[in-house]
Amino acid sequence: MNMTDKEKEHLKFLGKKIAQKRRSKKLSQLDVCALIDMEKSNLSAIENGRQNVTALTLLKIGNAIGVEIKEFYDFSTH
Repeated sequence: MNMTDKEKEHLKFLGKKIAQKRRSKKLSQLDVCALIDMEKSNLSAIENGRQNVTALTLLKIGNAIGVEIKEFYDFSTH
């Protein structure tokens, strides 16, 4: 499936927010992956906007780092 530029931008924004929130909690990608049983390469792809994240995976990531999903969509810091 070919993504539009707007869709690609959305995935990059979301990935950056996930990475920012994770780092703010002093967690590595490996820490989060261990908590949610995910390969590091998958989390890396999500954080770099190369992979679409499912709603369930987003919920798991949020729970693992202690943030609500809505915080990933805080456009005030974009």
